[in-house]
Amino acid sequence: MSVLDTEADALLRGVNEDREKRCAALRASTDEQVQQIVRSARAAARRSVHQSAAQERTRMEAGLRQANARAEIEARRLEQRQSRELLTEMWERIGAALERRWASPTHRRAWIDAALGRAAALLFGREWLIECAIDWSGEERSELTRRAHECGARGVEWSLAASMPAGLKIRTTGVCIDATVPGILAQREVIEGDFLAEYYG
Repeated sequence: MSVLDTEADALLRGVNEDREKRCAALRASTDEQVQQIVRSARAAARRSVHQSAAQERTRMEAGLRQANARAEIEARRLEQRQSRELLTEMWERIGAALERRWASPTHRRAWIDAALGRAAALLFGREWLIECAIDWSGEERSELTRRAHECGARGVEWSLAASMPAGLKIRTTGVCIDATVPGILAQREVIEGDFLAEYYG
C-alpha cells in the first residue's frame, strides 16, 4: 500500500469518525427535541383535559342551578294552585260553618263575647243599639244588657231585624260593630291569610 493509499484511508476514517460524531450529536439533539415535544404535548393535553373538565363542571353546575330554579318555580306554582283550591273550598263552606256556630248556644256566647269586647274598645261610654234576628227572651236580654254595661255601654236598646243574617250588630252614632256572618267575612285577605297560615303551619 502506497503512502497515498494510507493517507486516503486515514482521511476516509477521519471523515467517517467525524460523520459518526455529528450523527450521534444530531441524534442526541433530535431525541432531546422529541422528548421536549412529547413533554409539551402531554402538558398541553393535561391542561386541555383540566380545562374541559372545568368547563363541563361549570356547565353541569349551571344546568343544576337552572333545574333547581325551575323546580322551585314549579313548586311555588303548585302551592299557589293548591292554595287557591283550598281557599275556594273554604269560602264555599265557611258561611254555613259560621251559621252553625251561631246556632249553638255555647259558640254563640263566645261570638257575643267577642263582639262585646270590640264594642268595649270602640264604643265605651256611649249609647248602644244591639240589632239581631233573634227575639231574645226577657232573661237573655237582661243578661246581655248587664254584660254590655260591664263592657262600657252607657245605655242599651234592642232592635229585632228578622232578615239579618246570623250574628249581631252593635251600633252607636257613626259607628257599627258588624258581627254578622257577612261582617265577619268582610276582611277577606285577613281571613285567607289566617286560614292558610293555620293550614300550612
